Amino acid sequence: MEIWGLCILLFSLFLSVNSIMFNLAPNTSKCLKDELQKNGTVIGEYEISEAPGQKVDYIVKGLKGQTLSQKEDISKGNFSFNTESYDIYEICFISKIPQHQRGITQEVSLVTKHGVDVKNDDAVTT
Repeated sequence: MEIWGLCILLFSLFLSVNSIMFNLAPNTSKCLKDELQKNGTVIGEYEISEAPGQKVDYIVKGLKGQTLSQKEDISKGNFSFNTESYDIYEICFISKIPQHQRGITQEVSLVTKHGVDVKNDDAVTT
């Protein structure tokens, strides 16, 4: 039994899967940060609950402010990016509604994967 526990522990050190669900209030943004090792690939999948007239954008930036991925007016999709050196990346979801409209809180679901088992050919770019 000990060997299986050790194998699972070692595997978890090389592959990271993060899943989170949160609420995004109208005309606000919410950002999440994570570390990425040198020559790392990140793939992600997101889904935003519907709200008529409201738009949500996302942007992923590196520690030095470089844009790694972004898309406007999203509802459901995928993203991917690579880094050449150790980096901390930040993904932000931004809610936008017209001034004359009353907005509602939207639910955001996000799953990210990175590590040695994430291959470039598994990534979906947007």
